[in-house]
Amino acid sequence: MQLKLNIRPAAAHRTSGAAENTSATPIGFDWNGSFAVTDRPEAGVLVDCTPLLGKGLLVLAHARQDIEELSDAQGLQVVRFATESARRAAERFGCEGALGQRPSPVDRTEWQTRPAAQAKGTCRGIVTSRDAAQLGLTTVSETPAGRALTEECSLNLSAKGHHVRLTAYYGSSAQQEMYLDGRYPGSVRGAVMQQLPCEGALGTAYFKARELPRPDAEKGVRGSVGSEGVRRLLSSFATASAARHGCPVV
Repeated sequence: MQLKLNIRPAAAHRTSGAAENTSATPIGFDWNGSFAVTDRPEAGVLVDCTPLLGKGLLVLAHARQDIEELSDAQGLQVVRFATESARRAAERFGCEGALGQRPSPVDRTEWQTRPAAQAKGTCRGIVTSRDAAQLGLTTVSETPAGRALTEECSLNLSAKGHHVRLTAYYGSSAQQEMYLDGRYPGSVRGAVMQQLPCEGALGTAYFKARELPRPDAEKGVRGSVGSEGVRRLLSSFATASAARHGCPVV
């Protein structure tokens, strides 16, 4: 399996691969990083590095070719390539940030749907019994919780196909999303956003919530959660996610 590596300052307003994948799982082992499999395995790691713009390095690795059936060993190879490359780059640029341990194994858990009260991944600690009753929240769809660079939680409503999507962005992923939202404001109409300060390369964390399908009176699509409900859910999500990433939370 041939692997490709990309190293860029955390200040870059573009990200890609595992770093922006909302289905990615956290690498774990004290890394701010993500592992994802689309057609090919990808890994992204963010390292604190004060001498560089954005106070960090974004290290991205992926296989050069599509892989139909990925083994655990191949997935681990991609993750270790990213983390060991990050370790060497940190030494090369004189980075002072703490680095993680050698990963093993790789968490390849896919999206899991559970009753709202039993959430234990990215949706954990968000929905209270009161929220579930008042807002009509039934189940959650989530990925494992950790320090992924982009993560998502879907809160499913009683109406079929309706849900509240909560997304968290860190480092270059946050910068990219904020840039795009500012450039194309129509794309986030009806969304609720929040920012929280983090230290080092994580920078300003960016959180977004949206009820889908979007409420639209002209098209007969009615919202069932309301802006206050969405804002409350986003605040709980942002607090829980930021705490996992080691960001100061009041």
